[in-house]
Amino acid sequence: MNIKIAYHIMPWEIDYALLSFTQLKKAKYHLPANTVVEIDTALNLSSYLINWEESVLPKQFFIDKYNQISNLLIDYTHNKKVYEGDELYGHLDLQREAVADHVDGYLGICPDMYFGETTLSYLIQAAQQIPQEYFVITPQTYKLWDASWDAVVNPTYLDQPYDSWPHIDIYDVIHNDTYAIDTISVKPIPYSKYAGWFDLYSKSFYEKLAPIPQDWKGYGSWDSYSSRVADVFKQQGGDYSQYVLEGKTVFEYPLGPLEKGFGFYYKDYLSLKDITDQRDTFKDKLQEYTMNRISNLSDILK
Repeated sequence: MNIKIAYHIMPWEIDYALLSFTQLKKAKYHLPANTVVEIDTALNLSSYLINWEESVLPKQFFIDKYNQISNLLIDYTHNKKVYEGDELYGHLDLQREAVADHVDGYLGICPDMYFGETTLSYLIQAAQQIPQEYFVITPQTYKLWDASWDAVVNPTYLDQPYDSWPHIDIYDVIHNDTYAIDTISVKPIPYSKYAGWFDLYSKSFYEKLAPIPQDWKGYGSWDSYSSRVADVFKQQGGDYSQYVLEGKTVFEYPLGPLEKGFGFYYKDYLSLKDITDQRDTFKDKLQEYTMNRISNLSDILK
């Protein structure tokens, strides 16, 4: 099985990349036999977003650090990219560029997410057992802000208040995830609920059901878009389900001792341009994008 990981990095996320690459280095020792994991990473230094001439930290600082920490991925096929153009570029572009004929499934990793060193292996093993053409597998999380997330919450945290998540210590979650004695299993849930944190998508889901159009640039909530499309596809008889990997939990690093995250001090040394946030633009068009795709689902419904 060939899995492609897409990992987009803004310069202020470079220290999160170090944490992620370290976990991926450890994960290599647990991968199932006959599995190939390919990793596409992109360091985004677009001058569309950053005025480098007025920034204290130069591009080369981030390039050097990116090249150095990339040595942690030497055991993988690692496709590195440094984007230095002057156009809007983001995770949507990298996700689209990651598509390849030889790939059997795709995995997106959000840079500020903790994941255990065995989680990738369990996701891949689960994907090998799922017979459906269209599916998503996501690990469990800590309790989030409303009941819609409960289907993917680790039972250890279900009794916690919905507003407790911003105040937890991520290292408590890491400890519980590392030393839990829970049986690892996979179960389907009745509706889609994922956030692009550490999710594995089947080839057909990623390439056919919810492909990223050529005119999408930069940033946007592809997870919200694709989950809505997928649920309608299922209602119309499509062969789709989301599965939860029970017993493995992922969650955000900037909670507890890393509460402020890494980005704030890098941004103090970068001159960020005052431009419209592409995420807001995408959000404004989310309903339009979703309905357009739903109206054309007949191209894969049989």
